[in-house]
Amino acid sequence: MTGLEKVYARDPNFVSRRIEDETVLVPIRNNVDDLDCIYSLNPVGALIWECLDGMADLQFIRDVITREYAVASHAAERDLTAFIDELESIAAVRAIG
Repeated sequence: MTGLEKVYARDPNFVSRRIEDETVLVPIRNNVDDLDCIYSLNPVGALIWECLDGMADLQFIRDVITREYAVASHAAERDLTAFIDELESIAAVRAIG
């Protein structure tokens, strides 16, 4: 098992908002006035966030990234797993199953 079979879902205590050309994550369980708790996502991060629906595995998401951004599979996988680790560290996602 490579880890790409894992499926993740967004934590319902986080909401995302698109403000002009930027996507931000805001935890609703904390004080939203605390700007240290607002996370800005780059376009790839925003794409990943949208794919984390609890049904798509990381392999599928990696393939979406490679098609959308014409990036090598190994680079997409490396960046995807690093981003998932970051999301897990702030409890924005949880593994399903």
